[in-house]
Amino acid sequence: MANTEAHSLSLPQIGSLNPGLLPGALALSAEANWNQVAADWRLMMTHGHAVGIEMGQPPSLVASALALPMGARLAWISMVLVTASQRRLGLASRLVLDCIQWIEARGAQAVLDATAAGAEVYRPLGFETLRYITRWQHPGNAVASPRRGVMPLTAADMAWLAPLDAQIFGAKRDFVLHDLLARPDAVCLRGADEAGYILSRAGRVATQIGPLSAPEPDMAIRLLDGLLSRLPGPVFIDAYNDQVEFASHLAALGFTRQRGFERMMRGGIMQFGDNFRSFAAAGPELG
Repeated sequence: MANTEAHSLSLPQIGSLNPGLLPGALALSAEANWNQVAADWRLMMTHGHAVGIEMGQPPSLVASALALPMGARLAWISMVLVTASQRRLGLASRLVLDCIQWIEARGAQAVLDATAAGAEVYRPLGFETLRYITRWQHPGNAVASPRRGVMPLTAADMAWLAPLDAQIFGAKRDFVLHDLLARPDAVCLRGADEAGYILSRAGRVATQIGPLSAPEPDMAIRLLDGLLSRLPGPVFIDAYNDQVEFASHLAALGFTRQRGFERMMRGGIMQFGDNFRSFAAAGPELG
């Protein structure tokens, strides 16, 4: 018993992430060459269960993880990061288990978007694959023509956007939509009939496009082309693999595949959302 207690005391303690640790969080995601900016971290720290581990003297953030509630039923696990010098010490596993416990104590199910390597880590923890996603990238100035029938999407559209997104995505994430629409660098569009929408956010290395939802592929393509005609610089889009016609359009525009993700759920497969109308995710950290 004494040895167990001594071992427990010797483990670095898990603490809450707060805005004061934002520089350390940004350093972690930049070290991993991820795309998050300060606004992304603030959004997740404000609305989620954000945890991390500090080590050294003076203490510095060496590991992080987040659980972001999406309504009452689901919560997204993301930002599982460990600095290179502290990997293979079990820090990521401890933080993920902390997030799982927090989620399941709320009576919700954990969902995440994992890389192929990450999926092999999460599968033994009870996660099963729901859907496959590919991150497509473009170096910038994709040749896409402005399209008729699309117009700016603004915060004034939230009255219809929030319930429609909850129906298509399958969970409530009003706070994500509010935050993205309020960013000064946001470029977001909607269909003329309020049936489709596309959002984007500035990233550290590229603009992240998504979520993108539409009633059919032609509208999704029109929204994407309209957005690209307004966006300079490199872009990422995390498109669902089962939207074959949309993926073909990305390839025709000169996008290339960067990496794959698996959308995974723990605690048994529960289908949620409308796969037919969802074309691109908001990103692995935002669903």
